[in-house]
Amino acid sequence: MQFSPQEICQALRNWRIRARLQQAAVAECLGVTQSQVSRWESGRDLPRPHNIEAIRRLIWGPEAEPLRALRHFVEHSGQHLLLIDAQGAIIARSRPLTCNPNPVDRFSWVLDPVRNPAAAPAWRRFHLLMQQPDGAVGLTLTLPFRDDGEFWCITIGLTIYSVGGARICLAEPRFSRQDGDGDVSFEEIRLDAERGERRALTLWPKKNIAPLPA
Repeated sequence: MQFSPQEICQALRNWRIRARLQQAAVAECLGVTQSQVSRWESGRDLPRPHNIEAIRRLIWGPEAEPLRALRHFVEHSGQHLLLIDAQGAIIARSRPLTCNPNPVDRFSWVLDPVRNPAAAPAWRRFHLLMQQPDGAVGLTLTLPFRDDGEFWCITIGLTIYSVGGARICLAEPRFSRQDGDGDVSFEEIRLDAERGERRALTLWPKKNIAPLPA
């Protein structure tokens, strides 16, 4: 599955910033002018097909195929899966989550740190981990909330890792009705590749119910 030209431009900008490269250096690698790179990154222009392939090779090299394969897997899965980029944008959804209505869209406010302050600490931690250059991290967020007078809970499992220098998150959200109040929790598991160890940490358990959306 291929990325759109807009997604490729955003990926180029993210990669360049992480690599601490100037636009002029990237332009030289791609055989274009610095102003052309600037127009791509700002969205004022879109790369042509041969430019897109050159950008792919520059950013992901031989690892572009695994990333496309992962996106293809998510989009054709019958499970509830999301693929999220380093900015927190959903770049792929599984088939059940493309239907209308679907729980991710219905309860989108629950994970919005502005509309639901209970989600803000987890959101900040998620973004911090997505900005790290490497390392595999597993996260589990449990967040109770109320909707139309009913008690609900979202449990979302997240796996963050790097593919070709780009941070990617594979997420599996699960929504369920509850009999009453519940605990907010956010657990983090890191895999130490050198020692082969798993380190688990419960960042905070807290009694809380998310407010109704405005």
